[in-house]
Amino acid sequence: MKKVLVIIAYVIIAAGLYSAASFYFDYDFCHTMVAEDGPMENLTALVLLLISVLFGVRLFKQYKQRNRLWVALSIIIIVGTFFGFGEEISWGQRIFSIQTGEFFAEHNFQGETNLHNLEVGGVNLNKLIFSTGLVVVFGTYFVLTLLLYKKWPFITRTIDLWGIPVPKIKYSIIILLTTGMVLLIPERRIWELWEAIFVTVLLLVFLDPYNPKEELVA
Repeated sequence: MKKVLVIIAYVIIAAGLYSAASFYFDYDFCHTMVAEDGPMENLTALVLLLISVLFGVRLFKQYKQRNRLWVALSIIIIVGTFFGFGEEISWGQRIFSIQTGEFFAEHNFQGETNLHNLEVGGVNLNKLIFSTGLVVVFGTYFVLTLLLYKKWPFITRTIDLWGIPVPKIKYSIIILLTTGMVLLIPERRIWELWEAIFVTVLLLVFLDPYNPKEELVA
């Protein structure tokens, strides 16, 4: 199963990078791929759901053999990725044709039932939390974790205690190259493509971490 998931993940990444490059020779294709409810947004949601399910299965199988911090982190990832899945599909609003509530109709700049498009008091939560905040957190995760894990015994023990999957350098390179490529493309919704590649690389890290004890699927 792991090999199949890894192959699928690389196919998604390749499709994402091709879609980004197509901005320069087939704009209509690129626009279709990054459109609202388009392939890349749907892939982001599906990969997040897959991560949540796989961590749930692993937690069920291993919680008796692991410490409380490992269990806590697993639960955080399960809830966090499921929340991300729900946000990506606006909690099924468009799928089931659910009417937007008064609060979200007033404060959500897309008129949808989700948090990441809220604008409250002139503050765009998507930009503040879901863009800037997550970029800082995961940028640090991909750039520094492996180095700190290999060099600092205290960090090594802490990561092992929590069971944090450490990204291999090849996955950090993919993230950095994708980010650089996306920054060069003047398309408003191009970040939908980046999100799809990002969560897919995150899945690869969980499937094939530097610390093999934390492999998501054996």
